Amino acid sequence: MSDPAPHPSTQSQRGLDWLNFFIADVQTGFGPFIAVYLAANGWQQGRIGLILTVGAIVGIGSQMPGGALVDRVRSKRLLVGGSLGLIAVGALALYYSHEFVLVMVAQIAHGATAGVIAPAMAAIGLGLVGHRGLSRRLARNHRYDSFGNAGTAALMGLLGHFLSKQTSFLFASLLCVPAIWALTRIRSGEIDYARARGARADAPDRPGRYRDLLKNRGLIVFGGMLLLFQVANASAIPLVAERLGQQHEAESELVLAGLIIVPQVITALLAGWFGRRADDWGRKPLLLLAFVALAARLLLFTVAPGPLYLLPMQALSGIDAAVIGILTPLVIADVTQGSGRYNLAQGAIGMATGVGAAISTTAVGYIAQWLGFDAGLMVLAGVAALGVGYVWLLLPETRPRPE
Repeated sequence: MSDPAPHPSTQSQRGLDWLNFFIADVQTGFGPFIAVYLAANGWQQGRIGLILTVGAIVGIGSQMPGGALVDRVRSKRLLVGGSLGLIAVGALALYYSHEFVLVMVAQIAHGATAGVIAPAMAAIGLGLVGHRGLSRRLARNHRYDSFGNAGTAALMGLLGHFLSKQTSFLFASLLCVPAIWALTRIRSGEIDYARARGARADAPDRPGRYRDLLKNRGLIVFGGMLLLFQVANASAIPLVAERLGQQHEAESELVLAGLIIVPQVITALLAGWFGRRADDWGRKPLLLLAFVALAARLLLFTVAPGPLYLLPMQALSGIDAAVIGILTPLVIADVTQGSGRYNLAQGAIGMATGVGAAISTTAVGYIAQWLGFDAGLMVLAGVAALGVGYVWLLLPETRPRPE
């Protein structure tokens, strides 16, 4: 049965646009700025890696239950709103203290939202536009997400440089207010419940079973690919951020903000193009391009003669970020179409990426501590090169055939 072509209102479409923008703003405060904040306060690399890993473990634990919850709960907006509240609590905890316990609480609060907010956002988009319009809706999501990341990174870098490093976390908590406003602009009646979980309109309303995912070879292979990508990518910028915090503290916030802004601007500019190419060329060529760009960027980081040279090198991140950001929910929709388990599958994939991120931040954090930053980056580049071969040899093309 072909996917119907719904026509959501301009208000709902723009509400989802701005929700992506402001959620990106909120989440930027929890990214590499934490590594700079803790490194500047005397934390060792291994301890920073431990804190990041705890957040990742909580996020991993929330993935599949969170995806199943998104499949079952009709009000996707309620789930997103609750997640924003937890993010605000974590940001305020970081603002008030860098003591170990409060930092841990902040990471746990943020990690707990990981299994809900990403699948809920993708489910809202799928519920609004259907499968045939999903690639362009995801590209639009990513464009606003990238502009939000870029603008907020610039402002947080300035706040951290001219005021205090923890000011950026207060700003992140305040941004939850406009994010909730944007959420209310999306009309709940336009989010089709069956479409939002990847089900046929006449499908029975029953929960997806975890064991059913094990029968989906395309999903399993794609999950393995994303695990490799996260092992290679997750600790790259935190590693660079720690080096900046230790060796170039006076300019670390501004350079780090630039490292976030440059790829986000490129991603925002290229998102629409990648969304169209995903339909024209297929998914696999773009995923190969993402791994090649990642490996090249990591190798270039090892030869950068100074902090400012990192900025043009980081432009390559705009390519892999756009491809992975758009194609992850798109490929999941491809391989689960009609199953009613879209968000449960997103949770399974989120778990795979979380495992990859946890491996990356823990192992590479200690490699950098024992052998140096360049050794850590070389290990990551080797994993990215392995990913190129994995995609080439094992990943099937999932683009639906034209009707």
